[in-house]
Formats: sequence, structure tokens, C-alpha cells
Amino acid sequence: MKIILLIACCASLLLSDTLDSLLQEYKTTSDNSLQTVNEKIGHVVIYSQKEIRLMQYTKLNDILKELPLFNINTNQFGLTNYSLTGSKTTTSGFFRFFINDHEISSGYDQSTSLSWGDLPLDFVDHVEIYYGESSFSFGNETGIYFVRIYTKSALKENSSEINSWITSKGSNSQSFTNSTSFENGWSYLMFLNQEKIKQTTIYNNQKLNSNGTKHYGYIDVSNETTKINMGYTDVSKNNYAGLAFDATPEGGKSLSKDFFINYTHYFLEDKSLKANLSVDVNDRSYDETETNARGIAIVPLITFPFGIPSGPKSYSEDLRFIKTNAYLSKSVDIEDNSFITAINVKNKTYDVQNRQSNTNSAIGRFSAFDEETISSLLFQDSYKLRNDLILVANTKLDYYDRNAYLKDSSETLLRVGAIYTPTENWGFKSFYTQTALTPSFYNVDYADKSKPKLKSQQYRFYTLEGVYTEGDSKFGITYDHVNIDDFIYLTPVGFINIDHTITTNGILFDYEYSFTDRDKIHLNYYTSSLSETINNSTKGGYIKYMGGYQKFDYFTSVIYRNGYDYKGLNIPDSFDMSLGVTYHATKDLSYSIKANNILDRSTQSLYFTNLGTSFFALDDNDRSVTFSFRWVF
Repeated sequence: MKIILLIACCASLLLSDTLDSLLQEYKTTSDNSLQTVNEKIGHVVIYSQKEIRLMQYTKLNDILKELPLFNINTNQFGLTNYSLTGSKTTTSGFFRFFINDHEISSGYDQSTSLSWGDLPLDFVDHVEIYYGESSFSFGNETGIYFVRIYTKSALKENSSEINSWITSKGSNSQSFTNSTSFENGWSYLMFLNQEKIKQTTIYNNQKLNSNGTKHYGYIDVSNETTKINMGYTDVSKNNYAGLAFDATPEGGKSLSKDFFINYTHYFLEDKSLKANLSVDVNDRSYDETETNARGIAIVPLITFPFGIPSGPKSYSEDLRFIKTNAYLSKSVDIEDNSFITAINVKNKTYDVQNRQSNTNSAIGRFSAFDEETISSLLFQDSYKLRNDLILVANTKLDYYDRNAYLKDSSETLLRVGAIYTPTENWGFKSFYTQTALTPSFYNVDYADKSKPKLKSQQYRFYTLEGVYTEGDSKFGITYDHVNIDDFIYLTPVGFINIDHTITTNGILFDYEYSFTDRDKIHLNYYTSSLSETINNSTKGGYIKYMGGYQKFDYFTSVIYRNGYDYKGLNIPDSFDMSLGVTYHATKDLSYSIKANNILDRSTQSLYFTNLGTSFFALDDNDRSVTFSFRWVF
């Protein structure tokens, strides 16, 4: 299988999907993608609704797990977590997730793992993934990857839809989507989903599980100038390995409830003035106290009597986080310049409603830092120097007003770039970016006691991309170089800033060939380097084929990640192979079957016990079969 991937690498010099819009090659991309994609923001990969259906992507992670320069793992709570190549994080703040205009990343740790992680795609039209600093146009939170999830349009769908699936492991999901458009120009879309989670594994002769339930709700009410979105999710699940010193807790359950309302309005005849207001409320708790005879690794409560780590034997908490956001932007075109100016103010609060352990019934806050207001000012200009050359420059000024602990601070972010299409077949894109990721409430709560004053992480990117299209073939290559200063790293005793510059380099090759509008093969391979000790894959790729014949659609794919050695553990190469078939009984009713991880060669995630004195690895995915159906009426 590795030989096949290497052959694919050699055959795929000089391809990337990210310049397709510039080269007018969106043969399989939905109309909505053409309206929303913004090539000036960064390097972008698009998954159309057509591809989502052909490949039987039922949840967001089905898409994200194949992305290059990107690793998906399972953390100690049994939650999906996203990491940059070569590294594994427990909770990542590098990724920003949006449903339409609204960011759904957590106000506590900037992650979506617990509340919105692994979102079902039944109500999704298409997904755009941007690599590189893209907060200039998407709001004031900085990041590395920006995942834009666009929901179906009521004007386009105007129907009801039922989706359901069940796996051979016992997990199952049911969803209902309804959309209607009215004669007065208004329309609405409603989505409801329930999922039952079954995920178990064996470690040290004890069963670990993250079994539980998820509920999702989403409503969109809109007309030509106004959009109102509301979303709700609640998750209740067991803690898997949890925070137990020996990674085998005797009990514990996580509970999260998340609600948001988002309002967007476009002013002026050309819709060049945009206002956005939103509120998010997230309640997160340990619904059942986590217990472990060896101790619970709550960093602020760990002591070292006689040099031996000791923690509470039980722990529970009930927390509330509130985000409010206001955004106003104005765009204007003057001759060959397209300007955008925007202001943004976001307030985040952190309330400890209850926190206790077996030794303290009223722990309260871990630090005085429980409120932050971020004020941002943005300027962007894209200048059309020639018909085939666009220059892009933007800057953003962020001011962080914190109530305590960390000092108030300011960050100046900037980016310059160029998009060059010298012929109908060739395209190039390059950006240089300086950005910063500031400490979150979570980073401060779990900071190393000996070095509690965390600094912002400073990132400097350089990316270069080229693409060549010829007939039904697309070839491309993308290179990136990143320097990181003051990287925030989680040690067994808390977060610290790394005291030296971290450097990464990556190169991506891609090839795509369309036999027909329905049949396509896509090959991808990347390799990267990291200046630090690696604890995750640094190379990977995929081969996927999708097609159809009469009433049948079918696909097969293999996703590869290389193995590595860490602390005496040998993590083998992974080959996640899937295949599936969909039968369209009518144009509105279809049945599907999908075999997952056929080779039983899943990626593995690293875990540690006793504050990093020993390590072990567990598979991220089981071999399984999924049965599903879709009915539109």
C-alpha cells in the first residue's frame, strides 16, 4: 500500500485544488461554494455537497481526517482533537470552526472538541478549509486552520429530509431537516439530530469508554439582507481515560450544553456595509464526579510531598462561559483597489459555578483571570496590478483588555501576498504572514506553577503554491515554512512557553483526474519536518476514487499516515481504508453501506500515566460497517 502512495506522489507533482476558482475549474463544486470562497484569504480546499454524498462523509471528521499537514487523534477524554503535523495536543487552539458567519470555537480553550466536535453533515451544503492566518476577514480570533461550514439554503432545498445511520459497533444517529421559502422573501431551515456514541477499548485489562449521547439543533431564518442563526448542542459522555493518574478512572462523565444566536445584516444597495452581533453561552461540567484511587491530575491541585506527585482522589466542576461579539465592516472598490475596513469587539467571561474535590468542597477559581475583551481594527487592500496579477495586503490591530493576572497587551498582525495567473493553465499564490495566538483561560488555569506568566505565541508563515491544469487533469504543489516563538506547550505539570524558536517545513503534492462529471480519482501526498521531538505523524496522503453507474454511486479511499518512535514506543504506519456503495431507489430515497478501517490499521494516539513517567498508545478507530438511508420529501 505504501508503494502505491509513493507512486501517487511521483505522479502528482504540481497540483492543488486551492487555485481552482482562479482557473475556473470548479466542475464538482456547488454554486454556493463559488459565492462564498475567498481566494484572497489563503490556501483553500473545498468539499462540495456532491463530493460529500459520493464519499459518504456523514460527519465533519470524515473530511478532516484526510487533510494534509493535519492530524486527528483521540484525547484522554475520548474526544476528537486536531493537531498540527508532528505534534499531538490534548486540546488545540490552532483551529477555528465556523457555521456560516458564526465561530463555534469554545470561549474557554478555543476548541470545538466537546460541544461541536464531529458535527453531522446532514444539513451542510459545503465545507471550505483555509490554511494560514485568515482571521483578517473572519473575525478577531487568530488561528492556523479555518474551517467554514456552510449550511444548506432553504431557497435551494425547500423540502424535508430524514437521515439515519447505524454502525456495527452500536453507534447510531437520526436527523431531520426542514426548509421552507415564503413569498415575502423570507425563508427558514431547521435541523435536529440525535446521536448515540459507542466507543470502547481495553487498556491495562480495564475497559475504557466514551459512550454517551449528543443532540444538535440549528435554525436559520433569513432574507436577502438579514440572517438570523441559532444553534444548540448538548453532549453527555463518559470520560474515557480522563485525568486519572493511571489512565483508568473508576467513574466520571462530561456534560456540555452550548447555545448561540447570531444576527447578520447587510446595508446599502450593494451590501457593502455588514453588521454582525452574536452571543454564545456554554455550560460545561463533570456531571458525575471523576474518581481514581491513584489521584486525579488537576494541575493546580497537584502537590509533591517527598517528591512524589499527589492529586485529589475525586474531582467535579460546573463552569459557564459567555461570549458576546460585535462586528462592523465596509468594503469599497476604487478603480483597481478593493478595500475592506472593519472593527470588532469581543467579550469573554468565565464563571466557576462549582468546583470541588475530596479535599476541598469549595475550590473556586484557579486564577483571577476570568474576563477578557478583545478590540480589533482591520484594514485590507487587494490591488489588481494587471489582469493576471493581484496583490494583497492587510493588517489587524488587536488590543486585549484583561481583568487580572495577565497584563493587557496588543498585537499587530500583518500579511502580504500575491495571486498570479499568467496563462489559463498556470496559477501561483504566495503569502507572508505574521500573527499571534494569545493564552486562553484554559492555558492560564493549567499553567506550570513555576512559570505562570504565559506569553502570546508568535507565528511567522511563508507559503507558496502553484497549480497547473490540462484538460481533465490538475497538478499542484504547495510549500510552507513556519517559525514559532514562545510556543505554548503542555508539560505533565502544566503549560509553559518554549524558550526557543520552533521551525516547521512542509511540502504537499496533489493530483486529480476527472473521468466524467461523476467519476474522479484524487491522489495526495505530503511530507514535513519539525525542529522538535515528534510525537505524531509527519508524512501522509490519500488515494480516493468516487464514481457511479446508473442508480449506484460508489467510492473507495485509503488514508495513510507514517509511523514514528516516541519514548520507546513504536507507532506503526496507518492505512485507513474505506469503501462504500449507495443505491438510489428513487431520486429522493437512497440506501448506503460503508466499510470503515477495513485493514484494521488505524492511527494511534499517545497517552501518559503518572505525570509522564510512562506512555502507551491506543487505536483511534475500530473496524466497522455503517448502514444508512436518506429520504427527501
